[in-house]
Parts: sequence; structure tokens; C-alpha cells
Amino acid sequence: MSSQSEMLDKKIPRQQTISRRRHIPKVPLFMRIDNQKSDDYDPKVVSLGPYHHGKPEVNFVEDFKPKSLEMFIQGSNKNQDFFLEEILREIDDFKSFYVEEFSNKYNNNEFARMMLLDACFILNDIEISTRSTPNSASKQSNTIKHLGIAVYLITRRDLYLLENQVPFPVLKLLVKLRYGDDGYHPFEEKVKSYCSQMFFDKQEDIKIEQNAIIETDPPHLLEVFRRVLVSGSDDEANVRQTRSYDFIFDCWRKNHEQHKSELLTNVFRSVMDLKSKGIHFRPSGIDSLKGVRFTSHYYYAKLKLPCWYVSTYTKVFFMNMIAYELCPNGPIDRAVVSYINFMKSLVISPNDVKELRQEKIIFNTLGSDEEVVQVYKGLKTYGADDPLLFKNVKRNIQEHYNSKGKTWIAELIDTYFSSPWSLTALVVTTFLTFLTVVQTYYGSPFYHSN
Repeated sequence: MSSQSEMLDKKIPRQQTISRRRHIPKVPLFMRIDNQKSDDYDPKVVSLGPYHHGKPEVNFVEDFKPKSLEMFIQGSNKNQDFFLEEILREIDDFKSFYVEEFSNKYNNNEFARMMLLDACFILNDIEISTRSTPNSASKQSNTIKHLGIAVYLITRRDLYLLENQVPFPVLKLLVKLRYGDDGYHPFEEKVKSYCSQMFFDKQEDIKIEQNAIIETDPPHLLEVFRRVLVSGSDDEANVRQTRSYDFIFDCWRKNHEQHKSELLTNVFRSVMDLKSKGIHFRPSGIDSLKGVRFTSHYYYAKLKLPCWYVSTYTKVFFMNMIAYELCPNGPIDRAVVSYINFMKSLVISPNDVKELRQEKIIFNTLGSDEEVVQVYKGLKTYGADDPLLFKNVKRNIQEHYNSKGKTWIAELIDTYFSSPWSLTALVVTTFLTFLTVVQTYYGSPFYHSN
């Protein structure tokens, strides 16, 4: 038995075994073809990793990376050669995270230095944002001084890119070598706090629930972003504890349900259409894209949605997250794709955005509600959302929508009680009708005959 395995190991090249466990893929070609006119997959100011290394447009920040390495080492008794040697010990594993034609363009020393500089650039930003060391403020001042505030802010945009990632084990290794086991303790919490601050503007550290967030080490920072966005309890996730669905089977199941009643769960309406049927929108107060909750009452209902800041980088982030979730061996649940699909069905006009903005569910930093509509319209999910995620919510919404009694009362209230003027008009009309009936009665022959 052992001899057979040895023969197989000799027959299978090492590159093939490594490619099976690649963690930082390229954006699928069909997605790049669909978005030829956009640069949402490419870095603007800083390259991280080998995929975009050496491009002339990112040379400006490339000159700053040695400075970030100096700031990372400052205060320790170690030099950069020490960190390079430690990276070289695991260089084959770190190279295996990338497509071979890109990682093999560099010899081990060149690749190790690339990893060291790029990782220190990321760690510098994490330290600045989380204020995790006493000299974080001075590092921020030095960084902005060298890059300028505009470039510094755009670097945050480039951290969202799928093809612009550094292996997470490289970050952990450098932190452990620099600060020891007690530094950044635990490092995963600090990184999640950093990600939560970027998305939800939360300054405090995030406490990690046991086995809830870091079940396995994330392969890169984009996966940490995703875990922050989809973390938390999910009422509909219990049915997926042992799931191992194949992508094609999911799509088939979504489009070919056996019963017509289940197909109705996919029939969905816009915000204003649902509001006219007595469904009111409220913030869910859950910092997770899975935090969608629906409750139906006698004549009205509430659809609670997670809050989201729509900015100039929202489309970039979501497009790269879609590419990541649709890559081979990507995340199983496709929660971000499902959330985007859910929102695309709700937001189809500026009035929909206005309603969500007034309810403090969407915070628009783009300038107009129409721009928010265009952001969601520009996101393609290729029909690949998770058919089980939000299934119960959609079904309950459809049941409320189809209930003639509930919607009739809701439409009555919306028509006559939605504003003080319509309510006043109703009261006046009712009073005048009452006076007309009384006057008719007292002026009738029937009254005088009695």
C-alpha cells in the first residue's frame, strides 16, 4: 500500500498537488469579459502579491513600502534579514497560494521580499486604524505625509480586491515574530476589529464567539472581510449544518422547484410596492448581511434590514466579493451574493432608496439616490445566490403580500391615514356625509308623517 502511494507521489508533479489547494485565485475570465470597461478588479495605487506587481501605476506606493517595513521593525531588536529568513523557511507554502505562472516569475528571495513588504504595508494600516500600539498616531502621520491623504484613502479600496491579497499566514507569522505570542492578542480579533471598523464604523474591539468566527485560519484579508459581514446568528443556517451542495445543483434547484407554491418565494417586489401592502422597513441592528428579519402582524408587517454605507467603493467591494464566492472552491454559502440579489430586487428606483435612506437603513454618500440604484443594477450575481438563504423571509413576505385581508387594511390606512391632511379630509368627509344623512332624514316626508 505504501509503495503504491509512493509511486503515485512520483507520478503526480508537485505543482499539480499545490494547485488543488490554491487560496488566492484570479478573477474568473467570464467576469472580466463582462466588465471590460471597468477597472473594478485592478488596483489603482498599491499592488499586493504577484498578480499586479510591477505595474507602473502602482510604483508610487511601491516606494513607500520599505518605509512601512522600517516602521514595523522599529522598536524591536530584529532586522529585516531576520524576517526574510523566516519567510523563506515557508516560501513554497506561501507561493502555493497563487497561480503558478505568476508566483514562479520570481525567485524565492524576490518573492519573500515581496511578501515582507506587502504584509508590512497591510499591518501598518491595521495598526493605524485600530490604534493597537502606542506609536500608531505617529505612524499614521508619517504614512499620510509620504502618500498624501487622497492616495492613503484609495489604498483602502485596493485592499478589497480579490487579486490583491497577501496570504493571511504571512501576516500572522510577522506579527508573532515581531510582538511575540502576546502581541496583537489575539491577532484574529484585532483584524476583525479592523474590518468591522471599515464596514460598520465600530471603534471597539470585536469579541470572537467560540467556534463562530475563526474555525479555520482565513486564507487572506478578503475572507476576513467576508466573515465579518456574514457573522452572527442565522436562523436559516441550521438547515445547512451538513450541506455539501454543488454549484450546478443549487442553480437547478433554484429554477426548478417541484411545487408552484415554493416558486412564489422567488417572486419579489420593490420597497415601495411592499410598503403599499403594509410592510414597513426598519434597521435590524445586526452587523451582518444575514441580519434580515421579517415579522407579520394583523394588518402590517416589518422587514428589518442590516444598515449599509453606500460609497464610491461599494461596487468595487461587492464585485470582488462576488468573484471570490463564485470561484472554484470558494465559500459554500455564497451569503454576500445572496444578500446582493435580495437588495437588487428591493432597490429598483430612487424612491426605494429614499425610503431606505429615511429609515436609516442605507446611508448614501454618493450624492443622489439614482446613483445608488445604478450601483445595485451594475452588480451581476449570475443567478448564483444561495436558494436556502432568506428563503423563509421571502416566503413570509409573499404570504403577507398575497393576504387580501391584510393588504386591504394596509392600503386603507396608507390611503387615508398616511398624513394629517388625508386624515383631516377623511374626518371632514365623514362628518359632512353624516350631516347630509341627518338633513335628508329630517327633511323627508317620513319624518313629518310621524
